[in-house]
Amino acid sequence: MEIEISKLIEGKQTYPSWATNSIHNLQSHEDKEGVLVYYRTKSNKLISRFFPNKVNLTPRLIYVLGLLKGEGSNSIGDSNYRRFTMTNSDPAIIKIVLNELDKHNLFKKSKLIDKSIHLLHHTKSNKEVISYWSKKLGLNKSKFKCFNSKKTTPFGVCHVYISDVLLRRVVDLIHEKIMD
Repeated sequence: MEIEISKLIEGKQTYPSWATNSIHNLQSHEDKEGVLVYYRTKSNKLISRFFPNKVNLTPRLIYVLGLLKGEGSNSIGDSNYRRFTMTNSDPAIIKIVLNELDKHNLFKKSKLIDKSIHLLHHTKSNKEVISYWSKKLGLNKSKFKCFNSKKTTPFGVCHVYISDVLLRRVVDLIHEKIMD
């Protein structure tokens, strides 16, 4: 099954802004490179992001979407609607999610900003924990940041944090489409 992103967002809106409670109509502009999904704020600021024209719903991508629903952000209260997150203690799970999003051009791992992967609840030193997760996920150590928190396991949990309101909305819409 394939989902056309421009048709997926047709008639859809953003989640309400936590600061203003404003809702904006999602729009798209399609070309051979992909589809630009965007909206304009009340102050006419353009918020936009490229997606592929179509997403092929493979069994593995559907699995990842289920993981994101179970292990990711689901709340739209406060500023959570802007967050695309995933938390897990198993590096294999995090790697599958990041690789599948990358493979389907929904989010490129190369676009992860420094310190966007938070490491929590670890008993080992920050240096050891960052080295472990960096090696397991095949990502540069600069992408990771350790937080002092309740210590539970040697390498703790990994919390991938991507501040991308349109990624969050489009992935949620894909998930809704699957559940129809």
